[in-house]
Amino acid sequence: MNTELSHSRPMGFLGTSLRRRLAVAVGAVMVASVLAAGAAGPARAAKSDGCEGGGFQLVNLSTGAAVASGDVAATIASASLGDRFGVRGRYIQFDVRAVDFAVLDYAFTGAPNPQDMTGGVFTPVFASKVPDHRGLTLTSGVVAQLGAGDLVIQRTGPGLSMKIQAKDCAAGGVFQMEPERSDRQGTRIVHTLAQASDPRLTPFYFDNPNFRERQGQFLGADCTSVTTGPPSKFCVKVSTRTNIGNDFSPAFVARDSAQVAERVDQPACNTATPVSPSVEHCGGVSIWDVASGGRMGFVTGEDAVEVANPPTDCVQDCQAQNQVRGRLAVLGFPFPVPAGSRLTPRESSASLPPVAAPTAPAPTVAKTPAIRPAVAGKSGGPVSATARWRTPSASNAGKVLGFQVRALRLSAKGKVVNTKVSKRLGAKARSHAMTLKRGTYRFQVRVINAASTSAWSVPSNKVRAR
Repeated sequence: MNTELSHSRPMGFLGTSLRRRLAVAVGAVMVASVLAAGAAGPARAAKSDGCEGGGFQLVNLSTGAAVASGDVAATIASASLGDRFGVRGRYIQFDVRAVDFAVLDYAFTGAPNPQDMTGGVFTPVFASKVPDHRGLTLTSGVVAQLGAGDLVIQRTGPGLSMKIQAKDCAAGGVFQMEPERSDRQGTRIVHTLAQASDPRLTPFYFDNPNFRERQGQFLGADCTSVTTGPPSKFCVKVSTRTNIGNDFSPAFVARDSAQVAERVDQPACNTATPVSPSVEHCGGVSIWDVASGGRMGFVTGEDAVEVANPPTDCVQDCQAQNQVRGRLAVLGFPFPVPAGSRLTPRESSASLPPVAAPTAPAPTVAKTPAIRPAVAGKSGGPVSATARWRTPSASNAGKVLGFQVRALRLSAKGKVVNTKVSKRLGAKARSHAMTLKRGTYRFQVRVINAASTSAWSVPSNKVRAR
């Protein structure tokens, strides 16, 4: 089995750092010259303007009705969404099969944007991302958080939980799905690329020659030598890279991005001009065994061709971290992709080994509470607003000792301009009214246990302090 961990940071609800450069200052002249020579290829990251105007709706595909849109923090009855429902954004769209949270017909819409990778055309990427739950099904309502271009949806069933997170952006770290099983066993997820009506738009996996020719070199802002590094957070040894491209857009590039997951080798597949050892990856399918609490993501643009260290293992409340601010090397990719670098055949009929995802480590931190809709303050009283939340599920971090609430004050454009954190609240608290300055706010909450303090929850809906 081939371990192929992501070189990108976990996305989290608020997404990865969206500001990077297309070239990296690497200190030593020798390193700089090597990077400059290899950075050909039009890769772009999702900068702030790449998400401008983004926002998702959840759509009942049978009726065409938008069941949820705008700022939402609610549990939606599954019957309201149907057996298969649509996630529709300005830049990204896909469908979700309710019973297992398989993702179907994932595509970029081609909507105009300065960071557009598609050439302004509808660009299909995945026909499907299908998790094998081995008999378990999702049965609960759909817990949904929508707002400011971000989406989190989650559904549970006996012994099973699935979460999908996405950002409506033209490029960047834009998607991840997270399976969790009570038996702590792994989940196999099969990615199948789309087949477009225009063959030029049909995506394919390829072995990126820009990475292969620099395999073993050290690149990054802190490197003093391409041969010795020294290795660090911002000096990374180059390994081979499997990317997704097409024959239409010179800017379109993507890749699978995993955390606590292993790619399943497909021995019948290799590059069209074979390399040894074999890539063992097919041209239209990738297969992953994901640990319970791990994640299977998808990154595009500059994030897909950046030379970075793998993320640290995380199987609970994984959030954005390790912001690099342009200090890592970006090697790009050639367009058109050379025929010999393309992976073939498109899929293999060979049988696969049993699921053997890495065993998930036991949680060592408290679980994050689930945020509930916040409530605006009452007119005529002190200027305030109220945060509300649900008790987190049990973990081995110890019993709940208390909670803290954080108020995020927003500008007119929805940016966080100030924060206020409450004192520690009691273990039985499920709401907290905070005295605030007049304005618009979102709330987050975290739990304090005997062993640790949890991550902050996802932000609540927007409310007015009055």
